Amino acid sequence: PGDSALPAPTLVRLALAGADPELQQPTGMTVSWTTAADTNASVVVYGTGSPSNLTARAVGPGPAERYLYTFHHHVTLLDLEPGTTYYYKCGTDGAMSETFSFKTAPDVRKSANASEHGFTVAVWGDMGAGNCSNATRGMIQTMSDKFDFVWHLGDIAYQDDYLFLDFAYERILDEYMQEMEFTSARKPYMVLPGNHEVDCHAIICILDKTYRESLHNFTAYNTRWRMPSRESGGVMNMWYSFNYGNVHFVNLDAETDFPNAYEGEHDEFYLLDSGHFNPTPNAFLEWLERDLQQAAAQRHVRPWIVVGAHRPMYIFKNASILREAVEDLLSKYQVDLFVSGHIHSSYRTFPVYNGSFTTDYAKRDGKIVNIVAGGPGAIDRPMEESQEEGEAGKSLFSWGKSLFDGASGIIRRWTWEGLGTWVGKQLYEGVIPRLTGSPHFGPGREEVSKKDLEFVAYHSDEKMFGLLHILDDKTLKWEFISGISGQVLDSITLTK
Repeated sequence: PGDSALPAPTLVRLALAGADPELQQPTGMTVSWTTAADTNASVVVYGTGSPSNLTARAVGPGPAERYLYTFHHHVTLLDLEPGTTYYYKCGTDGAMSETFSFKTAPDVRKSANASEHGFTVAVWGDMGAGNCSNATRGMIQTMSDKFDFVWHLGDIAYQDDYLFLDFAYERILDEYMQEMEFTSARKPYMVLPGNHEVDCHAIICILDKTYRESLHNFTAYNTRWRMPSRESGGVMNMWYSFNYGNVHFVNLDAETDFPNAYEGEHDEFYLLDSGHFNPTPNAFLEWLERDLQQAAAQRHVRPWIVVGAHRPMYIFKNASILREAVEDLLSKYQVDLFVSGHIHSSYRTFPVYNGSFTTDYAKRDGKIVNIVAGGPGAIDRPMEESQEEGEAGKSLFSWGKSLFDGASGIIRRWTWEGLGTWVGKQLYEGVIPRLTGSPHFGPGREEVSKKDLEFVAYHSDEKMFGLLHILDDKTLKWEFISGISGQVLDSITLTK
C-alpha cells in the first residue's frame, strides 16, 4: 500500500529515448509523470516477462521540474532490448503508479524488407480536451492495438483558448493528458510545438505577473514533455528527430527561430515575448540540413524520411512563411512525406514542390506529398458532431440547450458557450491584434489559398485522424480514419 501522505503520480506519458552508436536507433524510453508536490526521488521500477518481475530500478538525475504549482518527473530507461515488452511502475518509494507496459522500438536490422516487422503510427494535430474530441478519442482507444506510437503534431488540449475570468490553463491541460493516459502510458507519445503551446493569454494570465511569467514562451510544453532532442542534436522539445524501424522522423518547430517565423519574437497576439531558442543565429535551419543530410546518407538502412510540423506548407494563405524556410531543404533531401495540422480539417495533396505538382505519386522526384491531419476535434469545433451528450464547457458562458437529431443519432448543440467562444475569438483574433499591431492577424490571414486547391487530392471536414503504415522498405501507406465510424475515408500508397 502507498503512503497517503506522498503525492500520487498522475498523467503518465512515454517518449522514445537513447540512440545506439552504430545505427542511432532508440535504445530506451523516457517515463514522465506529474505530481502535485515534490518528492524525495523520481523512481521507475521495471522488468520483462511479467508485471510482477520489476527487478530493475532507475532514479531520475535530480529534482522534479516545476512551474506554477505542479512538479514534472522524467526518468530515462536506457540499454533496453529492442522489440521487447517491459512492465513498469513510476513515482517515489511509497507512492507508485499502477503497473503499465510498453514495447521498445524494433531493431532495424530485423525489420528491413520484412512486412511482418512493419509498424503503424497514429498521427494527428489539434485535439482539444473534453467534448470536442470525445468521439475521436474513443475511436483511437478502440483502435489502440493497431498502432505502435502516437505522433501529436502540436496544439495539445487548447488550454490557452479558455479566455475569460477563471484560470483554466492547467486544469484543461491536465484533463487532456489524463484522458489520453490510456495510450500515453503504454505507447510513446511524441509531440511537437504548435501555436497553442506558446503561452496563456487568458485575461488573468495577462494581468497576473505570476501566471504571465510562468506560462510564457512554451514553458508548460517544454516542462511537461521530454522528447529525444539531446540524442538528435535538437533543442528542448522544440525541434528534434528520431529513428524508428526503417524510418527517420523529423520534428520541426513551425512557430519560432526561422526568418519571419510566426512567433519568433512575440506570440501571435503581440502580447508576450516568444522564440529565441536558437543557441546561435540560424541554428534551427542549420540543424535541419545536418539532420536530413545524415538521414539521406543512411537510406540503405532507413529508406523513408517523414517530416512533421504543426503548420502546413500549403493550403492556407500565410503558409508560405514556413514553406520559404524549409521546403527547399525537404525537396533537396527527397523527403517522402510531410505531415502537419493547424487547419482543423483534413487534406492530402498530390506530390508538390514550389507550387509545381504531379498527379503521379510514383514519380515524385523531389516533390512532396503533404498531409494535413488537423481534424480530430479542436475547441472551435465542440458543437458540430457528437454521438454522446457530453458536457458544455466550463467557461463564463457554459449553459445552453441541445437538440437531438434522431434520424442521424447526432446531437446538434447550441449553447451560450458557443456564443462566448465566438465573442472571445473576435476579441483575441480581431480587436487585440489590431491594437498591438500583430502582422499575423487580419483579413485573410488563414483563409484557404484557392491556388493551392489545384493540387489538393482529398479534403474533408469530418472528424478524423491518420494512420501511417510502414509496410516495408518499398511501401508506405497513409490512411485517414473517421473519428466517428472508424472507417477508412481516404488512403494513399507510396512506393520506392
